[in-house]
This record gives sequence, structure tokens and C-alpha cells, in this order.
Amino acid sequence: MSEVYHRLVDHLRNNGVPFQEIEHPPAASAEEYRRVVGSALHEQAKALLLRRHRRGGGKDLLIHVLPGDQRGDLDALAGPLEAKRLRMARGGELREATGCSFGELPSVGSVFGLPLSMDARLLAQKRIFFNAGVLDRSVILDPKDLEAVESPIVVTLPHAAPRP
Repeated sequence: MSEVYHRLVDHLRNNGVPFQEIEHPPAASAEEYRRVVGSALHEQAKALLLRRHRRGGGKDLLIHVLPGDQRGDLDALAGPLEAKRLRMARGGELREATGCSFGELPSVGSVFGLPLSMDARLLAQKRIFFNAGVLDRSVILDPKDLEAVESPIVVTLPHAAPRP
């Protein structure tokens, strides 16, 4: 099991976050993941590592989490995240900052010392699913418990629509 997996599970346990862990075959897409773990697409917490170019100068990385049936609209996110520009982090940046490869990034920031932003629609769910730092294990938890532990920037985008 990966170091990221152990850090995530320890973080959740140490902070008293109730969660369920499931082992499953790796999935290559949100739709395949839905079938494998038994989630609805909107219950999936898809994590994106973003490079933020701050309005006042400087750059940093942050993790943005959105429902699995949504696309990351970086232009719309720039305002709420106080960025003049956002871009997806490159594979090398992802590996260096988190130890994860594409698809493995869990929906937490503090495990990596990174800020977290969360789409408000996830907080309306009773449960969310996300990869646990490896492709064959996932965590299911109440998003309000995650919010309490992570204190994310909660983002409400007015015109977001599900992806086709």
C-alpha cells in the first residue's frame, strides 16, 4: 500500500472522521468508477491539482474537488480562488507535490500541506467517494465531516452544468 494511502487513513482516523474503506478493481473513467464502487457520478469527489497564479503575485498549488459529473471550469474558479490564472498541474508537479499519479489524488489537502477548495454541490450529498491515494481503494464519508477537518474554500459556481 502506498505512503499516501497510509497518510490519508491515519489523518482521517486521527481526526475522528468516520469513513468506510472499500477495495475494488482500478477504474479508468468516472463512469467505470461509478459501476465499480456503486456510486452516483455526483457523489464522486474528483480531485484536481491546480497551479494558481495569485492576483497579488506568487504561485502555489491547491487541490480543487468537484462532483464527478462536472468539468473543472478554471476560468470560473479563478475569481473565488483569488487567482489571476489557474492551470492544471502537470504530471511531474502532481507526483512531486503529492506522491500521486493521475487518478490517485485523494480529496484532501492537509495530508499534502496544500489548501483545499470544494465545490458546494458536494456538501449537499449524504456521502462522497474518492480514491484513497491508490487506484484500487476508495474512501466513503460524509462531506460535512471532510469540511470540518479540512476547512476548505467552498466554491459555488453559478452556471456550472453536468458534463454530457
